[in-house]
Amino acid sequence: MLRADQSQTESRAFKKFISSMNSDKTVQRYIYGLDKFCEYVSLTYEEILSLDIEDLTTKMEDWVMSMAGLRKSSIRTPLAGLEKFLDVNRKLYHKKSIHSLIKTDKDMGGGGEPFTTLDIQKMLQVTTSLRMKAVIHFMNSLGIRPAGLTDPVLRKKHLIEMPNNCYAIRIYDNTKEGYWGFLTPEARKALDHYLNSRKLNGERITEESPLFATNSPRAKTSHMKNDTLYELLATLYRKAGIERQKVGHRYDKSLTYGFRKRYNTILKINNSVNSNIAEKLMGHKKGLDGAYLTPTRDECFSEFVKAVPDLTINDSERQKLEIAKKDQKITELTVATQKIEQLQSELDHTTKLAEGLAEVAKFNAENPRSQCTPEVISLLEESDRVRTSEDLKNLMSKVHRIIDQRMIE
Repeated sequence: MLRADQSQTESRAFKKFISSMNSDKTVQRYIYGLDKFCEYVSLTYEEILSLDIEDLTTKMEDWVMSMAGLRKSSIRTPLAGLEKFLDVNRKLYHKKSIHSLIKTDKDMGGGGEPFTTLDIQKMLQVTTSLRMKAVIHFMNSLGIRPAGLTDPVLRKKHLIEMPNNCYAIRIYDNTKEGYWGFLTPEARKALDHYLNSRKLNGERITEESPLFATNSPRAKTSHMKNDTLYELLATLYRKAGIERQKVGHRYDKSLTYGFRKRYNTILKINNSVNSNIAEKLMGHKKGLDGAYLTPTRDECFSEFVKAVPDLTINDSERQKLEIAKKDQKITELTVATQKIEQLQSELDHTTKLAEGLAEVAKFNAENPRSQCTPEVISLLEESDRVRTSEDLKNLMSKVHRIIDQRMIE
């Protein structure tokens, strides 16, 4: 919520500030930081710009020092909003002096622990909401950042059918940050169930329908906002009795990034998953591969399916996957065995043909009355045209007939 009046937000300085940013989330975050500083010094946007360098720097230093005890990122984020406003409006200040007051974090920090399979099972057990169940499976299967749900809003048109009862989905569609993510069969089932329930309750589901809709009839948007997601997850974790230890100003298991940490861990510890494509599935840009490695959707999916068993939450679903995997191996072994038997049969036929032709050649070489008769020459030419077992059978019949005739003679 802006603290300046309408005249301030319509000023050229503020419009330049807004125009310098590319995403709505960045705008919200930077306006928040700018407003926090205005509140601290009791000045408007225009009044800040009218301060001289020394006075402005002093006020910024005092503001940063008032946030002592917060983590480095918790200070830099609001400060970035203020600095952006000053920079685009060409207002000078002593940046190095201000940043020197931000101390490096000494503790381990929070948000580093992933959710476990048991944690997620508890979440699913304590909720009857089809939307929440779909959200939990969705975030577990994608390891998605919260912004990926709403920037742009994920809609039904973003879902693409994939083999093995999976979905592909384009995160950050139509942006340079876009990447492919995938839903496990379990996650797809939960999402389909939720979408179908909305349809049965009278909602007209189209390609433009948001994947996760708001439940409030008074909401300004049709999609579930991130703030709502945070509130619902926080309530769910408490209800499920999930242990989250306070580390400094944060918890060891983050509201949303606990899913992302789990997803990353599962991909990285699976040695069969290509590590570079695992980075793509996380939406990371890593080194030269971030710029030059552009795997296709199918190539990404081929690596994702290797992690599906470990990403699956329900024990019975995981058992189904294991059974299906074993059945597939049995089928592959059966096909391979049949192929080997076929090749062995063809080899036996070829061996018999070679033996028969050797008998004919030996007989003609040892028989002084005949060198190579036209009939034998024709037979040798016919052997070059053998392609099927039936061809071989006919040829062998002719070979043995010639041999029998020679024996009689």
